[in-house]
Amino acid sequence: MYLLIADDNPLSLHFLADAVGELGHRCDTAADGATALALARRHRYDRLLLDVHMPVLDGPGVLQHLRKDAAAASRDAVALATSADVDTALRQRLSAAGFADVLAKPVDLAGLRRALGAADGSVAAEPGLHETDIAPLLDDAAACRSLGSADTVAALRALFRRELDSLADELAICLAAQDNEGLRERLHKLCASAGFCGAPRLEQAARRLRSRLVATAAFAAGDLAELHDVTAATRQALGTAT
Repeated sequence: MYLLIADDNPLSLHFLADAVGELGHRCDTAADGATALALARRHRYDRLLLDVHMPVLDGPGVLQHLRKDAAAASRDAVALATSADVDTALRQRLSAAGFADVLAKPVDLAGLRRALGAADGSVAAEPGLHETDIAPLLDDAAACRSLGSADTVAALRALFRRELDSLADELAICLAAQDNEGLRERLHKLCASAGFCGAPRLEQAARRLRSRLVATAAFAAGDLAELHDVTAATRQALGTAT
């Protein structure tokens, strides 16, 4: 199959492209919705794998424009959505928008293989994160199950470590500007990255903070304390991991 993968998270995009290749398919990639739409108009893809949240144009927006464009080469391609936050309401909205399936991040090889092979247009349930009281900082077994090999885990964790290096500055900017929406978007990306790389405690901390921000627009430095602490601990664990 020939796929188009669109995701603004470099780590997610890297994994999905590698995973598609490992499954024997070829793909093009896009880091935002506008680029994805331009590619889908020019090339005939068998599957579109579109992240729900992207800058410039989100996944549903890409599909809406594409379906309305009679000259688009991939107008009728099967569309699959990916998101770090998947619930019943989102599944229903994406199904109504024309997506054949929804994959919850972190996507593993088995889930990706199943979704790419599905042709009946049904939206299947994906397992969500089940939080425990105290999750480990790193879960090597879960990361290997998701990413397929220890070499892939090591490569993506190196990218993840660099992402965490800049996180404190990004959080400070959001705090100074009281940018609730920007912070929620940053946490959405962090959930996906942490999930792919087997960092469950950081994923949980990011999800808890994001849920709190949905309920109230205002936030203070104290609201970010847990995330800062878990990020620091995860960075240290990544630095000592082999």
